[in-house]
Amino acid sequence: MEETMTRSFQRLGAAGLIALTLGLGFNGLAAAGNTDIAGVHYDATVKVEGQPLQLNGSGLSYKALQKVYTVGLYTKRKASKAEDVLRMDGPKQLKFVMLVPMRIDELGKLIARGIEANSPRDEFMRLIPSTVDMGRTFSKLRRMSPGDNVVIEYVPRRGTVFYVNGQPAGLPIGQQDFYNAILKVWLGKNPTSQDLKDALLDFKPAPLLDALE
Repeated sequence: MEETMTRSFQRLGAAGLIALTLGLGFNGLAAAGNTDIAGVHYDATVKVEGQPLQLNGSGLSYKALQKVYTVGLYTKRKASKAEDVLRMDGPKQLKFVMLVPMRIDELGKLIARGIEANSPRDEFMRLIPSTVDMGRTFSKLRRMSPGDNVVIEYVPRRGTVFYVNGQPAGLPIGQQDFYNAILKVWLGKNPTSQDLKDALLDFKPAPLLDALE
């Protein structure tokens, strides 16, 4: 099942914020609960700051008919509802693996637009400085090749941390609610793709016969 992203996001209210506000749309084809997707393997567990996390779900993002990236969500315990993931304490991790050549700032643009689309106006205004910091970090990084990965982690007492191919990228962003704002790009009320949201929450559709009742 494929969902085409047609939702139009409003432009940022702060004039000339950064090029993050340029257009970029992805749609997702989900593969709920998979640890292998589009040739990319996601380990069942990882460790962040010495704490074990488990794969909550993984999915595949498309742009038109082209596979763009895979993404896996790791949490302390499995959750099938977005609000449970957002409320969960402790570290979390999003891992993206590129399937096509791509500028990393394109991912930054997607995140920036998704943050605005899923945040009340006053909350979004508070998130602008952190969004700008993220954009500056991404703007310094090279073009991504197929197989390259980007990891975005939440680490308690440090904040949001970025890694590219296992190497730290930029300084941690300490604003405590910024990581949840990033998660909402995929798990919020206006996700990049409902299919991809369901996959990251390990959504399993009802059996066909049940659905027909």
